[in-house]
Amino acid sequence: MNHLPPMPPEEKRYADVLHWGSLAGFVMLVAAFLLYVTGTLDAQAPLDQLPRLWKLPTADYLAATHGAGGWHWITSLDKGDSLSLLGIALLSACPIVSIAAVIPLYLREKNYVYAVLCLMTAAVLLYAASGMTLFGHP
Repeated sequence: MNHLPPMPPEEKRYADVLHWGSLAGFVMLVAAFLLYVTGTLDAQAPLDQLPRLWKLPTADYLAATHGAGGWHWITSLDKGDSLSLLGIALLSACPIVSIAAVIPLYLREKNYVYAVLCLMTAAVLLYAASGMTLFGHP
């Protein structure tokens, strides 16, 4: 017998979006990893050189792998190791998308306080993810 109260629609929407987004991010991570370790996709950082490269400071690592910092990884999704970052980005975006997904429900209920709070939370998270908060970086 189930004695749990019914889940509010906002909770269900948030949970569903989070679940499917996390699943998509996980599948992307596994697929990209397999493409990388099998050599199906070329790598920016060759697998056999990783132990040496991981010891380097970030600037030296980027120079040795001809990589770029910030969001520039998005331009090299044809490389197996860079493609893995897409899975991480999907997982990182899940809370933002989940919060944004409940805004229409709050608006429909005329619950403007929660809608605005969700909108502001999503905006702050997007701003933080954008990298604009990194001082000293272009």
